[in-house]
Amino acid sequence: MALFKKKNDAKPEENGEAVEASSGGDFDATKARKFFEHAKAMHETANYEYAVILWLKGMRLDPSDMNAFEALFDSAGSFMASGKSKGPTKTQTKEFGGGREPIEKYLAALLQWSTKLNDWHSGLKAMDASAKLDLTEQTHWIGDKVLKLAQNDKKGKKDAFVQMMRIFATAGVYDLAVQAGDTACRLDPSDGKLANEVKNMSAQATMSRGGYEGSGEAGGFMANIKDAQAQRELIEEESVVKSEETMDRVIDRAKADFQKRPDDQNALGKLARVLLERGKGDDEKLAFNVLMKGYEQHNVYKFKRQADEIRMRRLRRQAMPLREAARRPDADDEARTKYAGAKKKLLDMETEIFEERAANYPTDLALKYELGRRYFEDGRFEDAIGQFQKAQGASGIGNRVRNYLAQSFSAMGWLDEAEDTYREAVQNHPVENDELGLELRYGLMDVLGRKASDANDAAAAKEAFKLASSIAIQQINYRDIRERRERLQKLVKELG
Repeated sequence: MALFKKKNDAKPEENGEAVEASSGGDFDATKARKFFEHAKAMHETANYEYAVILWLKGMRLDPSDMNAFEALFDSAGSFMASGKSKGPTKTQTKEFGGGREPIEKYLAALLQWSTKLNDWHSGLKAMDASAKLDLTEQTHWIGDKVLKLAQNDKKGKKDAFVQMMRIFATAGVYDLAVQAGDTACRLDPSDGKLANEVKNMSAQATMSRGGYEGSGEAGGFMANIKDAQAQRELIEEESVVKSEETMDRVIDRAKADFQKRPDDQNALGKLARVLLERGKGDDEKLAFNVLMKGYEQHNVYKFKRQADEIRMRRLRRQAMPLREAARRPDADDEARTKYAGAKKKLLDMETEIFEERAANYPTDLALKYELGRRYFEDGRFEDAIGQFQKAQGASGIGNRVRNYLAQSFSAMGWLDEAEDTYREAVQNHPVENDELGLELRYGLMDVLGRKASDANDAAAAKEAFKLASSIAIQQINYRDIRERRERLQKLVKELG
């Protein structure tokens, strides 16, 4: 029984902004598309954490969209690869904490698993939640990967494979149901009832695989035979965990396809993607060359953009050991100078790349934010302010933009402007004790403290001291907050 009803009278938002997704059971594809479009834009600007939230918000309104489902895992994978988190963040978990409705349980399970793909237990919960929503294609996609991960886990339990078997059977995926059942039987050969259930399921799988169920339809039997190899290849390509041999086969097929269709953009993009996925030897270099060829041949900027990601990633890797050497307690001037040079080289490259991206996507406010960050890091505060002022309307990152804008004003000595910007950001950021909330309040404290010292402003000193105290109460080791609190307390006494 379908758990979602489709609303055909949905109206697109007049201002083009994404709407808030309901946690109820309405299926609203029009509103969902708003979230999906926004999520795609966030992914393309490397704001992967927020992209994950937007994909899930969209799926709350249209959980059947398979393209969005797969894109969620792309964004989550990129977010985890950035090393900023070891799982879902507090912001993500707060948004999808797992309500009582089946859709909320499904979204919460997807969030957990997409950020911890090797945890097949989380994947099994997502698989179960997907099946309860009658999302057959998603159940198959999740289950195929979860089964492989569980089979490679020496601690896998019989009950888990039995659960997988029954979920697969409910979704009509009998081949995988039999695989799960066989694994459960190997773990407990004495369970005759289970062995009989698997035997019956195997017969059902044979009928489905042989095309007997569609024997009255044109090509029913032969179609399955012809599609068997293609299906095996598809399964190999979509597997989360690929063996070295499997990865080699996937790349060989992608190379052969590209050689046959050198003018096809999809073949080109796929070859670059699988080369980067393997990342062995000269794969990255070859992927870069393929992407640049695509850009020059087709004048499609997305290929240049992907190639630039490779350039930045390589330079970041080169800078990493220099940074570690410069931060050692026994680091000398030479080590620090080498790292400073590598850091400046990377910053110059990133600035050039984001200037080009901002020019190619003039309406993408998130790119203006990224460009502003590079200007800020380079000490170009006026240029940074210009970009941050344009980017303030960027959905989902407005307070991050204001934080950098306030810091830029502060760096220029424009303390009134910095104070006003910090106050706006603090007012619009209800969570005080997350990373950004602490940073905003610390920045406001710093500006008020400077104003108090410069102008002997007792009121500013008292407010700065209260901010320092509240930060210390929440996180005593945050930056230099203990020292700042003591200095501000002394300043309050001096100013009476």
